[in-house]
Amino acid sequence: MQPSRLLSVEEFEACFAQPMRNVTENAEPVLDIWPYVDSLDLDALGLPSLNDVHHVYRDAHERFDQVLIGTGRFNTLLIVVVDRHLKAVLGHRLLDLNEAYDRHGDHLKPVR
Repeated sequence: MQPSRLLSVEEFEACFAQPMRNVTENAEPVLDIWPYVDSLDLDALGLPSLNDVHHVYRDAHERFDQVLIGTGRFNTLLIVVVDRHLKAVLGHRLLDLNEAYDRHGDHLKPVR
C-alpha cells in the first residue's frame, strides 16, 4: 500500500476540471480507498473520527474522482483524490467548509 500524502492547495486544485460532476449514485470505484483511509493518522489531521462517503465528484476529463468522507469535526470533510487512469490514490485534503466559505459560527442562531 502506498503511504498517505497530504495534497498541497496547488496539487488539489490541479485535480479540478470544470464542470465537476456528482457521480455518487452511479460511480464505479476503480480501487478500494479504505486501506488508504485506514492508514491515515486521524490525530495528526485533527479529526476525532471518520464517517461514510457523502459524495463522489468526477472532473470533466474523467481523470480524477474526489471522494468526500464525513468526519467527526463540524463542517469538515476528508477528500480522497483517486487518479482513475493510474488506479491509485493521489492523496488527500481536508476541506473545512467554515474556513472555505468564511463562516465562523455567524450563521448559527441561538436556540430559545
